[in-house]
Amino acid sequence: MNKMVVLLGVLLVGALGTAGFYWFQAEQAKTEVQQISVKPLFFPMEKFVMSVNSDPNSRYLVLELTLVTHKPDTVAALKEATPLLRNAMVEHFAKSSHLEVKLAMQQIEEVQKLLLNRFNQTLADNKFEDQLDNVLITNIFIQ
Repeated sequence: MNKMVVLLGVLLVGALGTAGFYWFQAEQAKTEVQQISVKPLFFPMEKFVMSVNSDPNSRYLVLELTLVTHKPDTVAALKEATPLLRNAMVEHFAKSSHLEVKLAMQQIEEVQKLLLNRFNQTLADNKFEDQLDNVLITNIFIQ
């Protein structure tokens, strides 16, 4: 009888230890920090073409952007969020005239910062946890 109690105690301790180990592993997986790449990761967007206000002729803005992050998971999220980001660009440039766009593009860094803030706000508003580190204007054409 005494041996049976000891055996049950050992089995109970073993079972509790095993359960504790698996619980600890599950908690570690939940709180695991997202991997961050030392090198920047690039997500080139499709060419963006939009008409801008100009009298009497039609004028166009052509932008090519590359989004920058250091988190591999963000790249996957950007594929899903691309329509939202393109819409944010349309909303931003829709009210701009040809002259305003031309003048703004003389300050590329400011436009990049503005788009970065706009894109990160769009991602946050649509429940994407990922944020961008930078927006690069890789090509621009204003006709």
